[in-house]
Amino acid sequence: MRAFLFFIGFVLINSFWGGLSCAFAKSTAPLAKMQLVNDKLWMYHEEGTQLTAEDILVKYKQNALIQNTAGQVSYGFTPNTIWGVLAVDLNTYGVLVPNNRSNSSQDASFLPLTIEIGTAWIDDIELYFFENGERKRHVKLGDNQTHSTVLEDGRLPSVSHRFTQPDTLVVFRFASQEPLLIPIHVGTPEAAATKSSNNAYFYGALYGTLIILLVYNLVLYSYIRERRYLLYSLYLLSFLAFNFTYTGHGFWWLWPESVFLQQWLIPTLMFLFTLSAIRFTLGFLNIPVHFPRLYRSRKHIYSALWILAMITAVLGNRYIAVLSQLIVLTIIAIWMLIIGILAYRSGDVLAKLFVPAFMFGTGGAIVSSLVVWGLLPYSNWAFRCIEIGMIIEMSLLSISLAFNYKQVQQACENAERNARLDPLTSLYNRRAFDDLVYPIWELGKRSHKHMSVMLIDLDWFKCVNDKYGHDMGDKVLKKVAQEIKGQVRGSDITFRWGGEEFLVFLPNTHAKYAKQIAENLRTHLFALQVDKSIRITVSIGVAGTSPDKEDIEALIKESDKAMYLAKANGRNKVVLWNEGGIDS
Repeated sequence: MRAFLFFIGFVLINSFWGGLSCAFAKSTAPLAKMQLVNDKLWMYHEEGTQLTAEDILVKYKQNALIQNTAGQVSYGFTPNTIWGVLAVDLNTYGVLVPNNRSNSSQDASFLPLTIEIGTAWIDDIELYFFENGERKRHVKLGDNQTHSTVLEDGRLPSVSHRFTQPDTLVVFRFASQEPLLIPIHVGTPEAAATKSSNNAYFYGALYGTLIILLVYNLVLYSYIRERRYLLYSLYLLSFLAFNFTYTGHGFWWLWPESVFLQQWLIPTLMFLFTLSAIRFTLGFLNIPVHFPRLYRSRKHIYSALWILAMITAVLGNRYIAVLSQLIVLTIIAIWMLIIGILAYRSGDVLAKLFVPAFMFGTGGAIVSSLVVWGLLPYSNWAFRCIEIGMIIEMSLLSISLAFNYKQVQQACENAERNARLDPLTSLYNRRAFDDLVYPIWELGKRSHKHMSVMLIDLDWFKCVNDKYGHDMGDKVLKKVAQEIKGQVRGSDITFRWGGEEFLVFLPNTHAKYAKQIAENLRTHLFALQVDKSIRITVSIGVAGTSPDKEDIEALIKESDKAMYLAKANGRNKVVLWNEGGIDS
């Protein structure tokens, strides 16, 4: 448990420190980073797909385009085609590099730059490069292109180009059935490589943490078979798969030639993530107790989600599929948070960490969604808030489950301990005798150690119950038990043997020494006064091991006989049972 908490703290601290280091490095080297250039674009919204890049260029020269001075990045769900024109000012990005090639057809100098679109799910991305009004290059990117058909193979759509003319224009065309989020970054190849490395560090930490949490909880599930851990693992796995898809890692690494899989996995995994989140919430919190009507209606919720998924699948429209799943996911996230708050107010222990965990997760998802919808200004960290929030959420939920495991383990231990303890005196009962004494007995026999038993019986105890009541009798028993445990040695084991009888097992103890201990105990109890009118006396039988004793039952029988002899001889006595007779 401590190791797990240390791991979570280590991950969070290092992530924070890494973010600060990265931010500091970027602030000290402004030209060494990719620059967001959306505020330098001239934009045009086309209803349909009729225009060409040359048409847009004509409109640009006619001042028919609108400058994106606000730096808008997101255009939400739109059927329109979004055009943008960027006039590349080479002085902004670096110094021209002399061309050392002997080929005279090459320009004397050039500036290599990389253009990167910071979103992996856009369907159609086209870039047109114009020099002196003449088209020099046309590049197609986006989800509709397999990785084998693009020149720059990477997670995000990007293209490298040698800029040679100061008046080079880049015309962008964007169209997609998913939300149009088009952060355009421009920088040197070195800056692009640095950005790619930073992204790799971030997602490496993200996926590494999630996989460790997944394995940790699956191991716990396989060990204790607690359903909560399985549901949490499925919830975590669904988010991992969903994130792996919409960030472009899956398309880049696992299915680079399957456009259909990339485009339809996003709404599919959104649906599975929503479904697993509901099942996890209902299983994690004590919903059947706190909200029985809600728990009984869970099948209707699942049915509604499946019907919606089948309708969108039949329609075959990804725009409707993604939009509907995004709306449902937002509603379910808010619903889960409300359920957690109500469960917390109802006294659910696990809800104490569930609520703040989901506040982080839901808060991060809301911030990222608002960025995608264009209601919040775009930034790299704002866009990643869903991932940051989810990693905090998953960590807190894992901590909550770890605490739950500890509580369950403690409850089992308490139940086991209570089953072995006498509820009145808190001494061990006869059920615990075999577990505690037999291993010591067998070891003592093999080692030829002396062992002894004392059987203690309260004298005239029935008279105490009859005269003063059972409450006083219980008080006497508890007091005697306390005194016996306090008078014997730490290595001795004390049991309530039944009624007013107590048994003490004394390992590594000769019978004669055991008799001395018993006599000291009898004297102490005789001097004890529970009540002004009650004086306690006990009869104690003592027996020790001998070569012919094969089991401890024989030793207990001898101590029992010795105890009855003590009573027969007038009570308030200690009797030692010996092989040759009686020593009292």
